[in-house]
Amino acid sequence: MDLRQSLQVITRTGSLVVGFRETMRKVLQRKAVAVVASAHSSPQLLARLQVVAKALDVPVIVTELTPSELGLALRKPFSTSFIAVVDAGSSDILDHVRSETAWAKE
Repeated sequence: MDLRQSLQVITRTGSLVVGFRETMRKVLQRKAVAVVASAHSSPQLLARLQVVAKALDVPVIVTELTPSELGLALRKPFSTSFIAVVDAGSSDILDHVRSETAWAKE
């Protein structure tokens, strides 16, 4: 399953939040099990999120998908650069998050 499909499964069976502030909030509350970020987002925000997530042992997937493509993957009418996965649901994202690096090249 690719990243887009995993995100669609999470929207149907799990829970997630979008946007930098909400993503950072969930990471700081230790409620995020993974973070998906677009490589096309602000480098400062991405670096800040990566430092905090690494300190709290939350895996971060940096993908080449644009913010618009991430929004479409979530079936939302807006773009987003940051997604915090709170509950993976039936998705296989957690199985691949630590070992799979191919998603970062999508």
